[in-house]
Amino acid sequence: MRKGSHHSMEARKRMSEAHKGERHPFYGKHFSLEHRKRISEALKGKSRSLETRRKISESKKGKPLSVEHRRKLSEAKKGEKHYNYGKPLSVETRKKISKANKIAWRRRKQRDAVK
Repeated sequence: MRKGSHHSMEARKRMSEAHKGERHPFYGKHFSLEHRKRISEALKGKSRSLETRRKISESKKGKPLSVEHRRKLSEAKKGEKHYNYGKPLSVETRKKISKANKIAWRRRKQRDAVK
């Protein structure tokens, strides 16, 4: 391949298909525990750029999560594991919550009255 030229979409599709599933060189193989530790150590301390983080975020949006995965996410944020557990809310925050709840209840009453 010469510098500056590109594979056609058809050629790229054929190359992609040629390395899928059992034809992929790493198919069925796994990294050893030692090798995984080496990879982990190599990546520690490195942070991803804002652009990379944005791209990862975009790729994950709209992807459906399994019921089991949603349950695990829920369990991970309950009780003492919740980031805000045991921290008192400020007076300002309590007022904001109160105001939002009053609005929500008012809307609910209006919606129920229409039915």
